[in-house]
Amino acid sequence: MACSNETKLGKSSDRPCRTEKEMLDELLQEKQLLSVYQPLISLVEQKIVAWEALSRGPLDSPLYSPDRLFQVARREGQLVALENLSRTQALTAFARQQLPGKLFINISPDLLAQPDHEPGQTLQLVRELGLTPEQLVIELSENHSGQDFESIQKALDHYRSMGFQVALGDLGRGYSGLRLWSELRPDYIRVEQHFVHQIHRDKVKQAFMRSLHTLAAALGTQLIAEGVENHAELQQLEEMGVDWVQGYYFSRPQAQPSPAEPLAVLERKKHRQTKTVAEQEDISLLLRRVKCISPEASVAEAVEVFRQDEELFSLPVVDAHLRPKGLLIRSQLMKELLRPFGKEIYYRHPVTHLMHTHPLKVDLGTSLETVSQWVTERNRDHLDDDFIITESGGYLGIGQVVDLLRIMTDLKIRNARQANPLTLLPGNGPIQQTLDAWLITDEPVVVCYLDLDNFKPFNDNYGYAQGDELLKSLARILKKHLHPEEDFIGHVGGDDFVVLCRSKDWQERLTSVLESFTQQSQEYYSEKDRLAGGIHAEDRYGIQRFFAFVGLSVAALRAPADQKMNAHMLASEVSHVKHATKQIDGSCLVYEHQGQQQLLWPNSD
Repeated sequence: MACSNETKLGKSSDRPCRTEKEMLDELLQEKQLLSVYQPLISLVEQKIVAWEALSRGPLDSPLYSPDRLFQVARREGQLVALENLSRTQALTAFARQQLPGKLFINISPDLLAQPDHEPGQTLQLVRELGLTPEQLVIELSENHSGQDFESIQKALDHYRSMGFQVALGDLGRGYSGLRLWSELRPDYIRVEQHFVHQIHRDKVKQAFMRSLHTLAAALGTQLIAEGVENHAELQQLEEMGVDWVQGYYFSRPQAQPSPAEPLAVLERKKHRQTKTVAEQEDISLLLRRVKCISPEASVAEAVEVFRQDEELFSLPVVDAHLRPKGLLIRSQLMKELLRPFGKEIYYRHPVTHLMHTHPLKVDLGTSLETVSQWVTERNRDHLDDDFIITESGGYLGIGQVVDLLRIMTDLKIRNARQANPLTLLPGNGPIQQTLDAWLITDEPVVVCYLDLDNFKPFNDNYGYAQGDELLKSLARILKKHLHPEEDFIGHVGGDDFVVLCRSKDWQERLTSVLESFTQQSQEYYSEKDRLAGGIHAEDRYGIQRFFAFVGLSVAALRAPADQKMNAHMLASEVSHVKHATKQIDGSCLVYEHQGQQQLLWPNSD
């Protein structure tokens, strides 16, 4: 925590506050620098092609942020020492973990100008670690002081002479990025996250990225789009031909990254089965195959098309390659023609004079939920406009907002009817639908049945309101610890829950659920009962006896990959595992795979 001004003067603390210089000196002396790695993915090759090494200071220090860390080091004349430590630790851990692909290391362009810099250290270290210069990419950030082209050129020549490739980072953050690119011709150029964020919704960002992609191809530079955070952004970049991408969608920076994690994301992208009914339905439900018109057609021709079809509210304008160029909207067209001399002015002109040039274009596989969000975010003047439906960029037909609203309303009503009213989690219908959908994929699925032990005496003793609060607490815990995209949580009813897991770390996630519930459930007991370890209540036979705290039993079964099983067959199989959990006192996790049962929690050792 940073010190206040009073603390620095010794007025509000028993011990003096350390300055940033002192913290930096300790960091360098104790080597308190952490190297983390984030993968760079090739969408064309479908593999990890490189890793970016990033440095972090101590977590509880103001120097945790790399920007602040290097700023202080430069101010205190410790830039060379910090750069050396950062480079050494990044390369050493990279070599030790034998990560696939190249390694990108960020280096300050003005490092070579430092009087205590010793050239050749990077190459020597690379060779000592058994690496080759071809595996290392030196990245010089545009975000540095001075914008000295001469020093950057010197740095690039220096590293290239030793066999390293070079990259320029943060393109778009400063004013000189394009000049640096054109004059220095780096091997790689990294586009700043601002131009990737929500790119699927921003036509300006799309145009900017397309221009950069074209320029990169012309200059022989590999373009890298950083900051990809969701599937929609990735899909937009892929459609524009961007190959190398990086971001939280694949993996956060980690000290010991798993190469399998980002590759699994790519694989899931191909076969992704979404969870809610609205997400399972795509825009093909709204497809209306209507006549289109060419950009060269006259307004008079368009009027005739509208006259022949009274239910046609818009007319797509499509070129000879079926690429949508605009949308001619009936109401706006008639408004212009009804103005004084409107027909005389426009009738002989091509439709491009009156068409909407930036209509919403939606690919055929887009979910209804996504389209609904895009529609509501449009300019108010075009809120009710039809949208163009495409397939691989080619025109298919149109969709109408009124149809979208009707279907979304129906789906929301259906979801509400199928959701558990207490926890609002999906009920039996969505559970069955999701399980059936997931079972037809090649991805492994772990089916888990959860129920509470000793819940009835708790309910009888504390009342149904308190029992409901305990169930809602379990629902919150499940949402907190299970994967928001790869796992599915359903509430069958009462104290029975179903969890479907596709996350690789499902066991660790369920362990966290059990640990959290075991701790939090005791908060629903009175202090007296907590001290006693439970309550005295009547059992199902009306006999008074002691019941320990409510426990959570989890019966887990991996769906057999080599058998054709439906949801009903799996439910029967899980019941055998559920019986095993009831033989264990307290919360537990029992897992069955290939006919063998194993107690995973609590640890049986």
